[in-house]
This record gives sequence, C-alpha cells and structure tokens, in this order.
Amino acid sequence: MADTTLLEIDHLKAGYATKAGFVRAVDDVSLSLRRGEFLGIAGESGCGKSTLAYAIMRLLRDSARIESGRILLEGTDLAGLDEADMNGYRWTKLSMVFQSAMNALNPVLSIEEQLVDAVLAHRSIPRAAARDLAMEMLELVDINADRFSSFPHQLSGGMRQRIMIAMALLLRPDLLIMDEPTTALDVVVQRSILQKIQELRQRLGFSVIFITHDLSLLVEISDSLAIMYAGKVCEYGPSRELYGAPAHPYTKGLMNSFPSLTGPLGRMSGIEGQAPGLIDPPPGCRFAPRCALAEPRCLSGDPVLAELSPGRACACVRCGGSL
Repeated sequence: MADTTLLEIDHLKAGYATKAGFVRAVDDVSLSLRRGEFLGIAGESGCGKSTLAYAIMRLLRDSARIESGRILLEGTDLAGLDEADMNGYRWTKLSMVFQSAMNALNPVLSIEEQLVDAVLAHRSIPRAAARDLAMEMLELVDINADRFSSFPHQLSGGMRQRIMIAMALLLRPDLLIMDEPTTALDVVVQRSILQKIQELRQRLGFSVIFITHDLSLLVEISDSLAIMYAGKVCEYGPSRELYGAPAHPYTKGLMNSFPSLTGPLGRMSGIEGQAPGLIDPPPGCRFAPRCALAEPRCLSGDPVLAELSPGRACACVRCGGSL
C-alpha cells in the first residue's frame, strides 16, 4: 500500500485575479503522495500552502482559479472535473480540516445535526444509520456521547478541532488535508490532536497532507517534507534527512528560526527581508534577494528542482539545481 501513488500533482499553477494582475500563489508545483504517507508542507505565510490545499480540493472561488496543471487522484484528474463530478469526490475520496474550527462549524446547529447532515449530503442512507456513523466517529476522536447534542460554543477549541477531524473522516476518505489545524491551540492540546491523527491514520490507512508554518512540528510527525517559498517548492525529501542536512538556504533559515531543546545556548537568527510579490516576481531565484549566499547567476535564472538522492530534491544552484 505504501508504495502505491495516491495523489500526483503535476506542474500545477493557481492563484487569484486582481486589478493589478494575476497573483500566482502556486507556480509550477509538482508533488506526489503515496498511500498511507504523511506529507508535511511548510513555509512562511503567503508562500502558497493554503492555495495549494484549496486547489487540490477544488475549493478556489470567485477570482481564484487553477490556471494549468493536473491533480491526479488515483489517475483521475480532479482539475478537469466539473463541479457535479467533483462533489462525488469531496469527503468520500478526499477531505479537509480547515484552519479555524469555530469558523468552519455552524454556530446555530448542534454537533449531531452537522455530522449527520455531512453524511446525508454524500450518502443515501437512513438518518438513523447516519447518526450511528457519526457517533462511531466521535468515539474514535475521543468525544463523549453526551457532547453529541452540544453546540460549538459549548466546546473547547481542542474539542471543536477533533470534531472537525471526525467530520472529515466520516466517509473514510483516502486523503485528509489539514490546513494548520493546531493554530491557536496550546501545546498540550496540539500534542493530543497530533497523536490522535497518527493513531487514526494507522487504524484507517488514509494519507495526510499537513500544512503549517511550524517546521519543527512537521519534522516530528511527517514522513516527507516539502518546503514552499513564493509559490514554489524549493526543497523536498524525507523528513529526517531534510532536518538533519537541509540543502536549500531558505530551509536552513527556517531551521535556524527555532531554538534547539538540547545543546549549548545560541543566538537565534531569522531570515531578513520579505518574500517577493507574486504578481511580478523578480527574475532569477525568488529567494536570492534574501539569500546571503546568492551569486550573480542566481539573479538571472530560476533554478528547478534537482535530485540529490532518491526521493530528495533541491532547487538551488549550490545543490545542483539547473537554471
């Protein structure tokens, strides 16, 4: 199962049309995900992580759109499906846990109503059977049955987030996308939620795309890591390898932004400057204006991902990335 490719993103471009021009928040991204794999995507705010997630789910609306590329789920190109066909995939084949559970849950409906309605929207089964399915999933995420009739405001942030996880897994999808699901939760609740995700993944066998700006969190829980900067993937590989020996200067900068829990005390160093605008990004490597190791050639050509080892790639001329 782990050797079977579930999702393949092929040269995907997506973004937002504005009066000033098209903001290409996802610019020629290619990634693959195996069955049962946990893929972490990290990067600064505004680097395109959430846009990528919404593009995979086909939830880009209004001025947002997919420009080109393919999103292959078990060989089916989701980018080419009409809305009716895509609705047949959402929540049954792939689902998403959004960043703010309180905003995602309807404040005037009970947890029971929302979970049962989610089942009935995608399956033609009796309401009693839908209710039993919802109760079963709540038990899996450690929510007591007496909370089934509660409203969102009556629950803690950790409970609401576990309910969102239960809702996303109701119909046993093959892929679960999580967009910063632990934001604004304290570290103890974060830990319990991450442990629950890992436990459910082992039990149910689904794959995970986990999006966050917290790289130290991803290293611990993910199998593979993709580092995004200014709409592009600049480094990709197994989590432990990437953490132990980051190749791209941007990845190294992210690593240096988090204090070590062991060893001698050292001065923290961030990344100076800010990410470029995505309407008209500068020529060459997009990280070059902030990179202390930039060379003249970095300003003239955009490096592409080059394979460093099996399953490991980096988009930098210093690690073999061609311009």
